[in-house]
Amino acid sequence: MATQDVKYQHKKMTTTELQLSRNGQKCVTGDVTFTASDKVAYIVVNADATFSNLTDQSDNNILTESALGGVTLSTGMIISAKNGGMIKRVNVSSGSVLAIFG
Repeated sequence: MATQDVKYQHKKMTTTELQLSRNGQKCVTGDVTFTASDKVAYIVVNADATFSNLTDQSDNNILTESALGGVTLSTGMIISAKNGGMIKRVNVSSGSVLAIFG
């Protein structure tokens, strides 16, 4: 019975869980700049967080585009760049986030 439960749970994994387990992540608590080859697809808030800078690889301001400037984001929230873009700079003012490699 336990074996069946494990198989059943595996089938119910979300796309996000599969990406986390396959591509890796990096915890960010300050200011980090990623290269295009790092392929940071999105950010997951690990502990309630605010940002002073968040840009995509084309230097578009994700905070402005998403109306997130000065907003405290709750644990578990996911932030991505528009149009499938990759994230370049993450500057966390408070809290921590996981940069998820895509």
